[in-house]
Amino acid sequence: MKKIIAFSLLIYCVSCSQSPEKNKDKKAQRKKEIKQIAVEKDTLQRDTIEFVSYNDDFDYSQLNGKKGKEEISYINDQNNDRSFLRGDLIAIEYKNDSIYIAGDGGTPQNAEWIVSAKKIKDGKVSKFRKEYNLPIKYHYSRENEISSSYLDHLHQLAEYYIANSKNDLIKLFVKNKDALAYSVEKQIKENKEYYVLGIYTESEHKINTFQWLYIDPETDTIYEYDLPNDKLIKFP
Repeated sequence: MKKIIAFSLLIYCVSCSQSPEKNKDKKAQRKKEIKQIAVEKDTLQRDTIEFVSYNDDFDYSQLNGKKGKEEISYINDQNNDRSFLRGDLIAIEYKNDSIYIAGDGGTPQNAEWIVSAKKIKDGKVSKFRKEYNLPIKYHYSRENEISSSYLDHLHQLAEYYIANSKNDLIKLFVKNKDALAYSVEKQIKENKEYYVLGIYTESEHKINTFQWLYIDPETDTIYEYDLPNDKLIKFP
């Protein structure tokens, strides 16, 4: 029995004597990894992308774009320009640098930072604003509790749809510069919540809603509602 106790104490002492060294090695390795991540920076790079959106809801503001069918996001903290509209072609300069994610122990991660961005060609929304040059009004029920910032976001999506729509009525109304407006409400369809926009014209105080849009709040995907077949068609 005494031998067993002595042997157990020996193992315990050996394990205790090794722990500080192991911990020291782990800390050294971790510092090496963090240092390696932090210094992985490169020279200035240039590209041309299609602008999609800004996102200022996280620790670092983002600029989202497209390159062909590929969706790309950049850190946008160093660029204060908020004049780009969806579809604009922009020339960007960016570089790889570190970001530090809150709640992740301050560990650096590599990301692409926008250094400068400049519009080089109007997209369809920019062209639409210049040609149509009329406000698009909207109304919604206060019961839906939609924030003003999200209403602005929905307005941008509605404007994007109108500027890019192949709907003959919309193209005719835009060409004739008829007043366009839309309603906003929340609806559940197939167990999923959407924001529903009803695009309409108004004449002699009568509202003529001719197109319904369903907006997926998780992805910003726009769907046209096919009324006869009661189904959603992804746009565009």
